[in-house]
Amino acid sequence: MKKPLFRWQQLNLQQVVFRLLVLLVFVLPLSIPLSGCLFSVTMICALIDQYQRRNQKTTEILPKKLKYGLYALMAISFVSLAFSGNIFASAFNYAYVVSQHIGSFWLVLHYASKKREPLVLLKSFLLSAFIVATYGIFQYIAGTAVLNTEWVDVSQFPELKERVYSTLQNPNILGTFLVVTIGYCVGVFSALPGGKRRIALITLFLTSFVCLLLTFSRGNWVSMFVVLFTFAVFFYRKAVLPFLGGGALVAYFAWDLLSNRLMSIFQTEDTSVALRFSYVESTIAMIKDSPWGVGWYGYMYAFPDYDFYLQNPDVPMYHCHNLFLNITAELGIQGLVAFLFIVYLLLKEAWFLAHADVEPWRKGIGRGYLMSMIGIAVSGLTDHTLFNIQLGMLFWLLNSLLAVCAASARQNIRKP
Repeated sequence: MKKPLFRWQQLNLQQVVFRLLVLLVFVLPLSIPLSGCLFSVTMICALIDQYQRRNQKTTEILPKKLKYGLYALMAISFVSLAFSGNIFASAFNYAYVVSQHIGSFWLVLHYASKKREPLVLLKSFLLSAFIVATYGIFQYIAGTAVLNTEWVDVSQFPELKERVYSTLQNPNILGTFLVVTIGYCVGVFSALPGGKRRIALITLFLTSFVCLLLTFSRGNWVSMFVVLFTFAVFFYRKAVLPFLGGGALVAYFAWDLLSNRLMSIFQTEDTSVALRFSYVESTIAMIKDSPWGVGWYGYMYAFPDYDFYLQNPDVPMYHCHNLFLNITAELGIQGLVAFLFIVYLLLKEAWFLAHADVEPWRKGIGRGYLMSMIGIAVSGLTDHTLFNIQLGMLFWLLNSLLAVCAASARQNIRKP
């Protein structure tokens, strides 16, 4: 019998889907069009595979509370379409965005839950993050990060010539992505015993740290500080002194620029800060008038009636630059409750995994998830970067990755 020329000829469709999923996780931060095409191909192959194995018994992975919480959030989001100022546009966005979020979550549950498959996905994400961060630094050095006047108040920061955005759409989105990356770097680092893998994580951490500084994203700087401080206190107290020393070193070499940018958070003279305060005021008024929400993707259609600052109906405002207020405005108070309930359950799973007697990399995923969620929550107070399709899909992929790791850990603990 002749041996197959390529190992792919030995794979079944289930294995093909897993490899496509690994590639999707890698490509997602690098290209929206390519990741969109790859997601479609992966889902088609997965659906064919599910049909072929339709008579096989499947194991329930998600805890019931989490499963019902996800169903509730999907239902609330769907029903909210009725409250949108443009039902057709909201329905189209719901079908396009939510299908990718659900599909990403579902793919990990069904094709990356066995043995070391979650670790392969994590490596794919971290490798892609290294490319993103490296390209961002190159972008700054080469001078190709052309300053967009919408990203900074030039009159307040005349010395700020560039803000990197790498392969993502703007510096703030890149900043949140890098905070998530740093969260997983330190989480996995603290769980590993040592060796080359730690060196690789340190390299990725430093690269992401430098790139994050070059985004000049104030909210994400604060978010990174909170993540590192929390990590040092709860998981790696040996990092407290390096944390303080590294912060002092960065401050020494770039105090003028960094301090000016950070302190501007509290200055309404900066038009960016003034706009964010006005968004908060407008969104609170919107929530008071529409406690059931203005519909998924309906913020931009409701905003002109609450535009107290710009007073320009020709300027589209897609979100209110605050994650929690934006969810409440679009999905209502019930939508925020459902979202926070899901996050609470996932954080409980992450806390369990971070302290469970499991493989170091699983423990690291639990710790990394905790750190990344702290980062998203803090940056979410000043921006809504999960609005971005890349970060939105990554958010649900990592949620599902945590769920499968926690489920596997609980199953192994139950075994005698």
